Amino acid sequence: MRFPLTQDLIPEVMNSFWSVFNQLSIGLGLVFTLLVLSRRKGSPATTWSWILSFFLLPIFGPLLYSLVGYSDFKRRKRPKPEPQRKLPETGFLMRSTLGELEPRFLPVSQLAENLSGFPPVGGNRLQFFEGQETIYQALSQAIEGAKKSIFLEYYIFRPDAVGVHFRDLLIQKAQQGLEVKILVDQVGSFSLNTKFLQPLLDSGAQVAFFGALTLKRPWGFQLRNHRKLALIDGVQAFTGSQNICSDFRAWRLLKLDWIDNQVLIEGPSVSQLATVFCEDWEFTTGHKVKSVEDALIANSQVGQSVVQFLPTGPDEPSHAFEKILMALIHAAQHRITLLSPYFIPTESIAISLEAAVRRGVQVEILVPRKSDLWLVDAASKSWYWNLLQGGVSIWETTESFIHAKQVTIDSEVAMIGSANMDERSFRLNFECTTLSLVNQRWFP
Repeated sequence: MRFPLTQDLIPEVMNSFWSVFNQLSIGLGLVFTLLVLSRRKGSPATTWSWILSFFLLPIFGPLLYSLVGYSDFKRRKRPKPEPQRKLPETGFLMRSTLGELEPRFLPVSQLAENLSGFPPVGGNRLQFFEGQETIYQALSQAIEGAKKSIFLEYYIFRPDAVGVHFRDLLIQKAQQGLEVKILVDQVGSFSLNTKFLQPLLDSGAQVAFFGALTLKRPWGFQLRNHRKLALIDGVQAFTGSQNICSDFRAWRLLKLDWIDNQVLIEGPSVSQLATVFCEDWEFTTGHKVKSVEDALIANSQVGQSVVQFLPTGPDEPSHAFEKILMALIHAAQHRITLLSPYFIPTESIAISLEAAVRRGVQVEILVPRKSDLWLVDAASKSWYWNLLQGGVSIWETTESFIHAKQVTIDSEVAMIGSANMDERSFRLNFECTTLSLVNQRWFP
């Protein structure tokens, strides 16, 4: 038997609903508060911000934390290539060259080695590229000349004109019998479809997507593989800020240049970068790279540059990239030049830059006046006043969008890679940065 919902019952029903809602909200708030406090990750300000959101934004606060605040990323660690230790399945000896570095950079390199597991290695030859056409031409030539294997790992790989160009190149090499592996991020390369990928797969190339989105781990979408690297025959390595896409052409329609940079590395350090790809591939697919003996080949010394790789991410020691960057800033004596498309530093980085100015170091930050993310632009500009008051010089480019991520110290140390100057790169993204202690001077 049904009873009509009279006007007298409506307030009672609503009161019951709000009572249940309030109790549920308080319960969720308490549970998530205990979760945040037990994890003890992030700054105290961040922790308290989350706790307040649980009670000020009932239901929505805990949901938001589940999606973007919580991460429980675990994977098998790679064997650390510590000094004087051989990597598995190879005869390559990762020999530290700390004694060959300038004394004031020794603490920085030692810190990077302790955090990343990679020592600095000498005997490398470096070639620097800037601009999309130059970068793509160099990568295309390297792929065309490959004899054994081609391994690519990119955050963005789009099925546009540039993507089709590289896809067709890879198809040709796979049909010639080369081992071709392509690892892309599930979110960054979401536009890749079966129609685009099928010719690659039919040629024998292998394609894998990092960080598949699942309901079991809804927070997983924030932990992205932002690395950009290419390995050719285990003897050449490209790494930097450039993805595989035609974004720069859209910006040219707005009469703006898109600026990226890339480093071609030849020598013993290529073997280090190969271990990063092999670990990411094995984690994503569950299969080891069969030609690991080629990928980790004992490359002979071909130059005089010292290189140290910094693979960072949520599975590495907390705040590793931030700590290394701060150590570099403290080591500067004359000049710090920083390029970043998204400049939202942590308070620690901002204080370090201001302190460097007080020590007499010239600090220059070059950022685009307008990026492709207006909200990030607003957040970035909120830092300008304090930094300018502290003596930091900030330059905005009006005729180009700087997508390059680069820090140079006294024109002697160059940090180039995929990491932006923001919280995502510091805390959530898997990044790969090249710390180059070079004899030749790349930059003025």
